[in-house]
Amino acid sequence: MEPQVLGERIRRAREGLGLSQEDLAERVDKDQRAISDYERGERRVPAIDLPVLAIALDVPIMYFYQGELKANDLGRAVLEQMNRLESEAAKQALVEVVRIVVDALLIKTND
Repeated sequence: MEPQVLGERIRRAREGLGLSQEDLAERVDKDQRAISDYERGERRVPAIDLPVLAIALDVPIMYFYQGELKANDLGRAVLEQMNRLESEAAKQALVEVVRIVVDALLIKTND
């Protein structure tokens, strides 16, 4: 994703919450300059910081990728995360967690 596009999404979410750059910086343990650089696309946001930003901005992590990911990309993203796990037991545990979440979401949507 282009840094400018991601920066614009961060800015929109921040402003939507009525937060200043300083407020957001405090929430994500960064300085205001880093937030400013992210929003202008002058500094890439480390992938590891996206979940922290999503929580701080009260948006799902997929908000940052809207219009960027196709269905195959989503599946690939899940597999990439699974492949980070080294043990088969951990991979099986992840599959079980995903199954439980999917079942819960299916129940919720059928209500």
